[in-house]
Amino acid sequence: MERQIDRLLPSLEFTYDWYRALLDRLQHEGYAFRTFSEAVESNTVLLRHDVDLSIEKALTTARIEAERGIEATYCVLLTSPLYNPLEGAVRDKLQAIESLGHEVALHFSTHEYWDDRPADGAIESKVEAEREILGTVLEQTPRTVSFHIPPKWVLGRSFDGFTSTYNPAYFNEIEYVADSGQRWRDSTPSVTDLSSTVQILTHPGLWGETDRQFEECVDRNVTEACLRVDRKAQREFCEGAYSQ
Repeated sequence: MERQIDRLLPSLEFTYDWYRALLDRLQHEGYAFRTFSEAVESNTVLLRHDVDLSIEKALTTARIEAERGIEATYCVLLTSPLYNPLEGAVRDKLQAIESLGHEVALHFSTHEYWDDRPADGAIESKVEAEREILGTVLEQTPRTVSFHIPPKWVLGRSFDGFTSTYNPAYFNEIEYVADSGQRWRDSTPSVTDLSSTVQILTHPGLWGETDRQFEECVDRNVTEACLRVDRKAQREFCEGAYSQ
């Protein structure tokens, strides 16, 4: 069941310093960090990141975690309007995240395919296709899948062929805590009140060196993505970067 988390943590800010403090507090309380490819035991955190907005920020949080010996699951949105997982610079960052010991998984958007619940087997088919594509970037085809802005018909449900982060064992049967829309501003997580097993979801694009409100985070990530596209397009098409 989803609850929001501490009076023992600093006043909440969506900064890397506050995120470091959260991780340190969880480790102090005796939690071990596991990925969805491992067995879930007592005193375990399944730390998941849905990479909606920024691969660069995902790599930053991955490094923060690796410094603490923490492994997490990074879910990559193949259909993202802000980054292309097949682009060389993005591929390098995904492989860097993987090399730090993290699990790289698929963030799958049903909204790219259906408005309503599809026929049985349709989800598995499209997920399999996207998993295979993402697998060309990684060391192996990812088995773990999280759903992007999940419709109700994927929640608390198991699927053939892949592990959903909304499987009952990870969503209904353990505590689930998410920073979606920066909701922690209204209900800050309390580590001391967490259950013995919990899935924690964050979105790296909402975090940074300084605290910013949700809308500003989105706007800045969009602006940075547009600037990257402009630089790449200018280099390839106007400056003839690949001309012989």
